[in-house]
Amino acid sequence: MSELIKIREISLKYDISARALKYYEDMGLITSTRSGDYAYRMYDEAAVKRIEQILILRKLNISIKDIQRIFSTAGSEVVLEVLGKKVEDIDEEVSLLHELKEIVLEFIRQIEQADFGKDSDVKQLYDKAKEIESQLVNGEYTGNPSPVHRLFEVTQKLEQKAVSRLQIPDNVLKRLLQNVYFIWGSNSIAVADELGRRYGFFVYHTCQYRHIHFQHADPQFQPELSRDVPDFFLLDPEDAMQKELGTVHDYTPMVIMDLIKLTAQYEGVICENDIDIESIIQIATHMVNIYDSNDRGMDIFIDGYENQIRSRDISGNEKERLIRQLHAVWGNGKPDSPRGANPYGIKQIIWDEHSTVEQTADMVAEYFGLSHA
Repeated sequence: MSELIKIREISLKYDISARALKYYEDMGLITSTRSGDYAYRMYDEAAVKRIEQILILRKLNISIKDIQRIFSTAGSEVVLEVLGKKVEDIDEEVSLLHELKEIVLEFIRQIEQADFGKDSDVKQLYDKAKEIESQLVNGEYTGNPSPVHRLFEVTQKLEQKAVSRLQIPDNVLKRLLQNVYFIWGSNSIAVADELGRRYGFFVYHTCQYRHIHFQHADPQFQPELSRDVPDFFLLDPEDAMQKELGTVHDYTPMVIMDLIKLTAQYEGVICENDIDIESIIQIATHMVNIYDSNDRGMDIFIDGYENQIRSRDISGNEKERLIRQLHAVWGNGKPDSPRGANPYGIKQIIWDEHSTVEQTADMVAEYFGLSHA
């Protein structure tokens, strides 16, 4: 294999997202290249073989940290160590499952000896379980080991192991999100609200839920969402862009979970505003980007940031340098190319000075195949 392979071909062949490939590259596991006439990542034969190795190791639930160790060390010593530890983990899980089985059998014996036709007996067992659970949490439990006591310990360990290997296939997510309509771009709020009014759909504005996602962010898995930034506008422009893109990427899984819950309550759900495109491209059925040629949202954003820079207690030369950098970084973020949406073939609808909200909503509804309200 002498020719370079495009990232989309790799993604389709191995059923792996572009986001995952970028993550592996960021972790130093693979390398890519870009040719002069193609703006996106491409991979040579060595990178493809490395990707295949990564996928095999991930199927074995080997951590990225351990994969880094394996690839950075010559010989088989490290890989044998890692696989040996994996066998120990499996043995421990088998042991825990066996103990859980014994606990369930003990509960069966207790239930057979009690009259569980009476509500009071059922409630008594539940109350006892909650009492022991509370004592365990507060470190106050001094009784003898019991099925209930050990149950919490065993299930907690099993839950921790389950979380580490939890993966939901894209085809399952796609089915769950088949009645979710993703709309973003300039002035997408007005169009989303109009469609929600027409069809009785729930309109989920991602910007309105950001503060909730910030509160529940885990620094280990959502580093940018967890990073405390007192004043976003005072960040260095490069850092500000990384913060914004990273934040959107980090909260997208939370948005997906919210949307799945909402689909159980509403016939349709509209997800409006920023969401990480690479994370949803394989699982979203309905997507559209709106470009308002008259929108000055980005210009207002840049003007506000520029005013912040001019008010800082730094030299005039430093202010001008930061302002030039601001325009260089954020000036390319115009809504006609929203977070790289167009390369994925996502439909873009133009909203010009001759269009009304209703007319633009008509175009979006027609594209989505929604019947006339």
